[in-house]
Amino acid sequence: MNNAVVFAVVFGGAGFAVFIFFIFKTMINPKKLRYIESSIENNNIKAAIRQAKQLLLKNERNADAHFLLGECYSAEKRPDLAVVEFRYITNTGNFTALATQKKVRKKLAEEYLKLGQIDESQKEYILLSKLEPQNYENYYHIAELFERRNYSDSALANYTKAITYNPKHAESHMRMGRILFKKQLPNEAKKSFMEAIKYDPQNTPSHYYLGKISRAGGDTQTALAYFDKALRDNELKQRVLLERANIFVVKGDLGRAVPELERALGLGEKDIPAVLGVRYLLARCYEINKDLLKAIEQWEKIYAVRPKYRDVAEKLTLYNSLRADDKMKDFLTASQESFKNTAALIVKSMGLAVQDVFLMNQDLVEIYALETQSRWRNAKKATIIVRLYRSAEPVSYDDIRGLYDQMRKVGAMRSICIVASQFTKSAAEFAQIRPIDLVDKEKFSEILHSIKE
Repeated sequence: MNNAVVFAVVFGGAGFAVFIFFIFKTMINPKKLRYIESSIENNNIKAAIRQAKQLLLKNERNADAHFLLGECYSAEKRPDLAVVEFRYITNTGNFTALATQKKVRKKLAEEYLKLGQIDESQKEYILLSKLEPQNYENYYHIAELFERRNYSDSALANYTKAITYNPKHAESHMRMGRILFKKQLPNEAKKSFMEAIKYDPQNTPSHYYLGKISRAGGDTQTALAYFDKALRDNELKQRVLLERANIFVVKGDLGRAVPELERALGLGEKDIPAVLGVRYLLARCYEINKDLLKAIEQWEKIYAVRPKYRDVAEKLTLYNSLRADDKMKDFLTASQESFKNTAALIVKSMGLAVQDVFLMNQDLVEIYALETQSRWRNAKKATIIVRLYRSAEPVSYDDIRGLYDQMRKVGAMRSICIVASQFTKSAAEFAQIRPIDLVDKEKFSEILHSIKE
């Protein structure tokens, strides 16, 4: 009997001690967790990490400690370590009131994205969309990641789902519009952009693309109004200034175009495609204004980054010779009146009598001339049309065909086309079997150096 009493007392006391231990443990752990959370909130990350690791030393399966440790690593911008902690919880399936499955998977998706692991991030958002089928944010993130991976149709489908659950989500409308714009569906894209600014009037990307759509449709005033609103976006500002400058160039208003482009260059070199576009258009403006040294400077900067960009290599080949050829430089940069006079002198140096000189545009002079000698004394001297181009663009088939049509119209027997650049292959082939003489850059340079003003 005494042994039984002793046994009961001993083991009863031990059970009570275990009970007290677990009560103490359940009271102390939440207190430590609150301390860790408070430390994270106060940006005292080092202390929070120490406490979380102490909890894990006592119980390595403590999901709350793993979760908070992951939060600490996230705050320290160490996503690789944060992923390890969050991944531990999903692998064990040990979710808690603090470390819920939704919270853990959302954190995992964010940290994977920081690591550039787009596929893994997207997988987590897809799982979240199954846990929260009516949460538009998950579909938005899934769509955004599809868009990054250039799966535009899948992105559109998920943006559509996001809008289904939140019709006022402007960002989804804007991104849908952007995809439709790239698919060359401007009307559908416009509807999406209009929806975006309906719910968010400050949605600058939508204003930018609406400006591009208006410009493409020829409505430059509306385009400029949209671009003015898009200028508030620092990331888009460089592209917006380029679009505005393009409008001014088409209108012939270089006085407004050049300052826009110079302002765009002052914004830095981060957006390479935009910078190349700005430099190219600025060089074109300088070329039109006959400020060729400045134009060459821009082409050289483009060539250093992307040698095959548009016709930059050809431009440099043509204009770099100016530095060693003052005669050619003076001719290409001359005023329009001087251009006309020099063109007349060139024609006279070829043994022709100049009759009429017409300045067709700043880079083209057309001259009607007569031969100064004829095989027959009383024969009527034949009219010759001479066209002289000083632009960098190759003279094309259409140019030579137009010259031939003009010959037939006025009854000219022969024509001469002189260029400061070159002829396209099709232009040369067309002239070869017709009474049209072609004078390219090399021959023209010789003529230019032979004339005496």
